[in-house]
Amino acid sequence: MKVGIIGAGLIGTKRAEVIYNLKKDKLVSVFDIDFSKSEQLTAKFGGKAVKSKDDIFKDKSIDTVIIATWNNVLAKLCLEAIKNNKNVLCEKPLGINYEEAKKIYSAAKKKGVTLKAGFNHRFHGSVWKAHQLVKSGAIGDLMYMRAVYGHGGRKGYDLEWRRNKKISGGGELLEKGVHLLDLFRWFMGEFKEGVAFCENMFWDRTKLEDNAFCTLRTRDGKVAQMQVSITQWKNKFNIDIFGKKGYVSVEGKGGSYGPEKLVIGRRKELGVKPIEEEFLFDKDTSWEEEWKNFSTAVAKKIEPIGSGYDGMMTNKLVAGLYASSKNRKIINF
Repeated sequence: MKVGIIGAGLIGTKRAEVIYNLKKDKLVSVFDIDFSKSEQLTAKFGGKAVKSKDDIFKDKSIDTVIIATWNNVLAKLCLEAIKNNKNVLCEKPLGINYEEAKKIYSAAKKKGVTLKAGFNHRFHGSVWKAHQLVKSGAIGDLMYMRAVYGHGGRKGYDLEWRRNKKISGGGELLEKGVHLLDLFRWFMGEFKEGVAFCENMFWDRTKLEDNAFCTLRTRDGKVAQMQVSITQWKNKFNIDIFGKKGYVSVEGKGGSYGPEKLVIGRRKELGVKPIEEEFLFDKDTSWEEEWKNFSTAVAKKIEPIGSGYDGMMTNKLVAGLYASSKNRKIINF
């Protein structure tokens, strides 16, 4: 693929580094509203720093665009890329809300281009293995999941763009919640109903939630619970998955979230401690594996894992959970 990147921040730079290291695809151009960031990125990973997004959209040699910007411009940029027949990897969320996600998804389907949402958490080694174990029946029929994704915050966090609703579109439910909701759908399928409490408990400079507590249920009775937070004080990522024959637990994702590991416990008989097996994952390869999957999907014209449809349906869950919290009632999705 010949790739253009719009947004040369942390995530755009990660994407560029992966393209550079894998050496299968080529980075052609990079645009950022801060031209110096484009220059810094291309100096390290190749390509040309351009001064207009149109230099990417109108370049017919570019077939794929990565959109890694603030949430409030994701939809506009995605739609412009699709209009110009580009495949698109849009960093999560797929637009600022469900309505924007629907427009992006519909436009991509109509044009026949490949659309992917940036859900790299599916590709963490521990999460990928957990999915394989669950789908193989290793812990029996799935009953429920619970997850915590918490950030410790930092000085001035309430002044960052993520805490500005006009730019971000929402608080922690939209920021980290989309990752967990996407994983819940991946493991459990679609949800029928849910309830949420989106609360501002500490970072009160804005009214955006700094904690969201959510419970969702499928039509066949499987339940998923989660908390996303920026008052965790010490970063935490944990997912527990319970089946009738055992459980799988994922903890950490490297860096400040601690070592990444998976534990599978197999139940032998009631009242007896399950036999556990532990797997450690020394390196986060999620960005590389996600890009490989996307590149293959584009080449074979198939749906990527963590597709545009997945991004849209996750935003639908977010919209429903915000409505539940606002109206203080269980809602149907």
